Amino acid sequence: MKYTAYVGSATGENRNEGIHVFECDADTGDFKTLAAYDAYADTTYMALNRDGTRLYSVLGRRAFGPGGRNGGLAAFSLGGAAGEKLTFMNEIPTGWTVPCHVSLDPSEKALVYAEYSCGTAGYADLKADGSIDSACAGKAGEVNARCQVRHEGDGPNKPRQDRAHAHCSVVTPDGRFQMVVDLTLDKVMAYDFANRAEGMKLVPAACIDTRKFAPGAGPRHIVFHPNGKFAYVVFELGNLVASFRYTGEGFEHVATLPLLTSKEAMEACKAAAIKVSEDGTQLFCSNRDISRSGYDSISVFNIDPATGAMEFLNNARLGGSFPRDFQFFPGGRFCLAGLKESWRVCSFAYDRAKGTFERVAAMEGVYRPLFFAFNLRSARA
Repeated sequence: MKYTAYVGSATGENRNEGIHVFECDADTGDFKTLAAYDAYADTTYMALNRDGTRLYSVLGRRAFGPGGRNGGLAAFSLGGAAGEKLTFMNEIPTGWTVPCHVSLDPSEKALVYAEYSCGTAGYADLKADGSIDSACAGKAGEVNARCQVRHEGDGPNKPRQDRAHAHCSVVTPDGRFQMVVDLTLDKVMAYDFANRAEGMKLVPAACIDTRKFAPGAGPRHIVFHPNGKFAYVVFELGNLVASFRYTGEGFEHVATLPLLTSKEAMEACKAAAIKVSEDGTQLFCSNRDISRSGYDSISVFNIDPATGAMEFLNNARLGGSFPRDFQFFPGGRFCLAGLKESWRVCSFAYDRAKGTFERVAAMEGVYRPLFFAFNLRSARA
């Protein structure tokens, strides 16, 4: 079967195609370009709705404000025989730098996002047609008190923890809390998302035990298990992964494990993306080698869906430089990964018993690929 995938990337250096649309063969691992769009700058992270009819993206616009205050969110409808046609719906400014993360809440009635440089996070309600409600727009350099928060503080791991850096924002599977991962504060902040309509503000909710986070470890992303009972946090600066049991009222720490098996690799790498397999039995974290010594890889863990426990399986080197994001083809036999600093997208055959990745195909010249999403409704022979 063939599926459509959406690839978000940075723009610059006369490279303006921020969104690529691929056709990916889940039986062979091959892929090719269906379309590319150059009208939208720095579309580095996206969210796709379950029906495969709407795509949401972060982006930058000069019209939104001066440099460093020109970030925003955009909505697209998807059409064409394979969902390859993006039709712009609308966009709103968020008031700060381009957000580094965006996701849909479980009801798909709102977007939640995080912005790194200034430590802001927020939400934007969606209208019935899927467009973004302008009431949640931000003004350059000002916090929209209705739907934004700005973190303050620093951490011990300088210079990365020089000031607050919100890096990821997701809503819990039951829709109760908006979780914002802050790399500098060594915390996953929780906000009362379910009751925000009463006062429209994001009110902090004390529900995750941040005492388990090592100072300076730098949490980056959080993902939930398909069963909704467990959450996993990857730590960029400490090269760690932690599991938590989600009770509906809070989070209970299960375990914390290192991502890499050698001191050299731990010192060379900074963790990036984290994913859980379709069947909920494996966990994956990508590792970017800052030293350029060849440690760029994906660490694989087996996980117990009943307890949330993790067991290290393998650390698989990928070749190329800086695997920022990756996503498995539907069915899990192949994986698509973006090697950011190599300007390359590769597909890999995945052996789940061994936790190994073998390159199948590569596409050169995709400028700094940073995000991947498969449209599950686009399946075709």
